[in-house]
Amino acid sequence: MSKGSTVRSVHRFRREAERRLQRSGLVIILLGSSGRGLDERRDVAHVLARRGIVALVPEDDFPVEIGPSVLEVDVLERSDVDLVFLSIESWGAATEFGQFSSNPRIAPKLRVLVRPEYHPVHSPPGSYLTDLYLTHLVRYGHVYPVDGGRQAPVPSAKALIPMLVERHREIKAFRPLNITK
Repeated sequence: MSKGSTVRSVHRFRREAERRLQRSGLVIILLGSSGRGLDERRDVAHVLARRGIVALVPEDDFPVEIGPSVLEVDVLERSDVDLVFLSIESWGAATEFGQFSSNPRIAPKLRVLVRPEYHPVHSPPGSYLTDLYLTHLVRYGHVYPVDGGRQAPVPSAKALIPMLVERHREIKAFRPLNITK
């Protein structure tokens, strides 16, 4: 094979790979606390939207007439929801984690974001919540420390979520059987 035909072949492969990646749409749900947490989730949703990914923030995208404890489970269980990010910074978010981590249709897609001092690898055992983080980490491998700058450098949620979503989209496009839901 000549150098010119090899280069053309690589370019064709690249164009096809880019097309496959664009066709692999994702639906992401961003959950967490209100206030600063809600602003951060909205920022993340905008970052993902610019990348062609549907990112829903329940406070903005779900009907307010239906209670979140009723509606969220039905939405999160849907097969067309790819990933659920839950940033735990409030008792309400911790309660959601307890509910969702025990649901076999939600737990595999659940990505849990915790402050480093509460991550089970970086903190001593003791609280029930940290123990539940460890259980989820062992079963599903998705408990991430965020909002760094304290003791160990860890990324912000705004940096971590797009990185994880992009890799999920790549795997979905090229190795869909490797996606566990």
